[in-house]
Amino acid sequence: MDSKSTKKNEKLTYEQLESVANELNMQCKQLYAKLQNAQKVISEFNDLGLLLDIIGKGEYFSNDFVECCTERVEKLVRKALEEYDKAEEEANKATEETQN
Repeated sequence: MDSKSTKKNEKLTYEQLESVANELNMQCKQLYAKLQNAQKVISEFNDLGLLLDIIGKGEYFSNDFVECCTERVEKLVRKALEEYDKAEEEANKATEETQN
């Protein structure tokens, strides 16, 4: 119990507060970057869904337009696979580094 009460009464120095503030700022920036990435992924999924709907109802659209949508789907999928492979490689490298 004494250790809890002494921790409550302990005050941080200016340098400690600055360090904590810098840490929180860095975490905030990292979380913001993750949020932006998640929003980008959601947008791409929405685009993909729309494109697949158009392709599925191709009889209502011109062949050129459906072909354009098909090419866009291929680009999105190819990009996603490349990003997945890159993330997998980075994860493998990180795992190897922690094992060594």
